[in-house]
Amino acid sequence: MRIAIDYDDTYTLSPDLWDQIINLLITADHKVYCVTKRHEHLADDIKKIMRVPIIFAKKSKMEAVNREGIKIDVWIDDKPQSIFPYTLINKGFQRRY
Repeated sequence: MRIAIDYDDTYTLSPDLWDQIINLLITADHKVYCVTKRHEHLADDIKKIMRVPIIFAKKSKMEAVNREGIKIDVWIDDKPQSIFPYTLINKGFQRRY
């Protein structure tokens, strides 16, 4: 399973707990990514803390991971609207959350 975890207002709400969860997932052979809308040049704190690959999204998070050739199975994000491409949302795409 491939899991994406948002950083700001998701991971940052309880870093110790998220570190335990991430370690558990990695131990169980799952892939974990940090996917953030933060600009990379403003993300030194993320780079120091996160021990998983970090993907910086300029547009939607889904577009960013697709650009990297990754398919995410589970998204963990406080703003799920940031995951989907705006073109899908504008065309009436129905999110399931």
